[in-house]
Amino acid sequence: MLEAVRDQAAGLLAWKLQPPTRVLAVAAAERGAASLELLWRLREGCRALELPCAVIEGPPECWGDGLEPGGVGLWHAPVSALWRDWRNVPGRPLVALTADPAALVDAYRAIKALSGGGLHPVVVALPDEGDETMAPHGALQAALAALRRTCHQHLRAVPPVWTLGYHAQRSADPAGEGTLLRVLEAAWTLEAPGAMGGRLRPC
Repeated sequence: MLEAVRDQAAGLLAWKLQPPTRVLAVAAAERGAASLELLWRLREGCRALELPCAVIEGPPECWGDGLEPGGVGLWHAPVSALWRDWRNVPGRPLVALTADPAALVDAYRAIKALSGGGLHPVVVALPDEGDETMAPHGALQAALAALRRTCHQHLRAVPPVWTLGYHAQRSADPAGEGTLLRVLEAAWTLEAPGAMGGRLRPC
């Protein structure tokens, strides 16, 4: 007997699959605006990828409706909060770095505290608009060299560095888009999107 042919996709549709709800942890700068610049570039990048995105603050149990299922939450929090609330979760908190000397000091302090808490931070370098090459003798490269040297001497470890540029005249920058996709892979995902207080797991 011939049975009715069933669309194999029907079973998948019944599960109502959707992209994971992701959370990117951004260490708040103690001085300057480096972390705010990183938040802005991440938000613009998510919009270019048509991903719902929102900045969230406070501990996870206070996020409420700030996270949209299938979207990206940018958790902007002091290093102490990241260390306290996420120290037992393997993840990649983001530490912003610009050419501002204050950003260099903040970045090192954040890396030291996060690494000491068992986390594995990533430095996100933010070149000025249009500086795709990051000139070898530029201020940002000098800051990166100083940061790497200091981390190696005092922490015996150098965190990875990803570069996230921005171009006001382009809706999507291929280099920046590639970095953003890498950043999203380092996010935390909620096991139960929309259920605040639920457990978190790394991607």
